[in-house]
Amino acid sequence: MIFFLLIKSYIMQKVAESSCIRCGKVRVFKRKWKEIPEKGAAIIHIETTCPDLECQKIVDAQFAEKREKRLLSEARRTGIKL
Repeated sequence: MIFFLLIKSYIMQKVAESSCIRCGKVRVFKRKWKEIPEKGAAIIHIETTCPDLECQKIVDAQFAEKREKRLLSEARRTGIKL
């Protein structure tokens, strides 16, 4: 039990140390959820956000643009036949 609390404390410190990639402010905890795959150990996801809502909207837009480019690139690669 003590080991679990130490790990939880360590994870929360790392989350607390996380800073925004755009403005540098310390990110705040938004939500936490657990995913249990069919095989393997459970995965705990922790989502943090920038305390400045406008900054977070810009960061989300940048990530959406990168995600779209990556998906287009993957689609082009799967369409190539050797």
